[in-house]
Amino acid sequence: MSDTTTTTAVEMVDIPEDSTPKARDRIVALAAEKAALKAQLDSLTAKASEASRWQTEAETARAEYQKAQAEWQAQQTTWQTERAMMSAGITDPEAPDIVQAAYARVQPGEGGAKPTLSEWLANRDALPKGVRAYLPDAPASPAPTAPAEAAPAQSAPAPAAPKVNAGAAPSAEPVKTFTPQAIQQMLGTPAGRAAYAANRAAILASLK
Repeated sequence: MSDTTTTTAVEMVDIPEDSTPKARDRIVALAAEKAALKAQLDSLTAKASEASRWQTEAETARAEYQKAQAEWQAQQTTWQTERAMMSAGITDPEAPDIVQAAYARVQPGEGGAKPTLSEWLANRDALPKGVRAYLPDAPASPAPTAPAEAAPAQSAPAPAAPKVNAGAAPSAEPVKTFTPQAIQQMLGTPAGRAAYAANRAAILASLK
């Protein structure tokens, strides 16, 4: 214990005049100890006050961070919802509230996983009528194309009749009787004259 502390303690303590030296020393020591503890308490109180201020600021910053985190999450959810609905063709400004309310009631499927909003909207037939009302009309299925009829098989061309006397002059069609007028017309053309020459015997015989 320093002399200064002892002197201060002695000044602050009323020591009886009839105290023994031992009692006096004990009273002074206790007074000095009390003064030191008081100074330590004042220091800790100041530090506690400073710590309390820092704790208050930390709690305020934590609350602001949690608020910003919640706002960011809400915006993220809103953006994902808008993107899913635009992909499904939903453009009505009143649709988001109805779609989100219906989607919130969707129960997890097998495995405990809940389908995403995009997956849920893609299953058109399973959607509530209130949600389907905001979907665009489903594209009409193309009419089935009738199979093209097979072209009828072309029959093989009939074999050409064998030419008789190929290269020879055509013979006149046999007739029973040749009139002079028919013979005259026959002789008026090269083909007729060739026919007359080839059938001369028959023609002359018909004139008899």
